[in-house]
Amino acid sequence: MTKLAEELYEEGRMEGHMEIIRNMLRKGMKIEDIAEMTGLPKQEIEELARGQAH
Repeated sequence: MTKLAEELYEEGRMEGHMEIIRNMLRKGMKIEDIAEMTGLPKQEIEELARGQAH
């Protein structure tokens, strides 16, 4: 795979992860639980949650 293809693949993969996290937040899951399940920092999930509130 070329470097550009790898970057595009990773970008798409990350966007998919973010969509799953947004769905978890919409379902009312606790930020702490989402962080534990995804391995993402709590702060990053809080930022996503704030972005959804607007």
